[in-house]
Amino acid sequence: MWREVDLDDDGALDQRDWKFYRSRRAAHNGLVAFRLGGQGDMTDKNLLWRYEKSLPNVPSPLFYKDVLYMLKEGGIFTSLDPETGKVLKQARLVGALGDYFSSPLGADDKIYTLSEEGKVSVIKPGAEWEVMAVNDLGDSCKATPAIADGRLYIRTRGALYCFAKRD
Repeated sequence: MWREVDLDDDGALDQRDWKFYRSRRAAHNGLVAFRLGGQGDMTDKNLLWRYEKSLPNVPSPLFYKDVLYMLKEGGIFTSLDPETGKVLKQARLVGALGDYFSSPLGADDKIYTLSEEGKVSVIKPGAEWEVMAVNDLGDSCKATPAIADGRLYIRTRGALYCFAKRD
């Protein structure tokens, strides 16, 4: 446990290490929404809502089709009302329960998620989202998929895939 805060790797906890540990423990993480505008320090006046549960460690949130989505390790996928911060639905992506480093991506009326194991979930967006399919690429991945010219690009550890609709 102390290895994470032993900044100089000397096996001892010194004042610098303790200060670092305390600052990490004091951090206030959350997804926060603010109303824009005003003058001066508007932090408290313009705070709309704060959400502090089931936060992703790496993937960025996604705002798509008027819903806010978050993806956390274990395949925990959450939809929130962007106006209130209220959880609309939270469930695991059955068939893709691993760790996640790539951020969810919205395109073509679908949301795509990619687990570290290389499992691509295709999700129907909405407050009550649903998993449409899970596809296994059979290779690890930490990169967020990209979209260009109507194509979906996914880079795994050993390959670059390009997916497109057939005409």
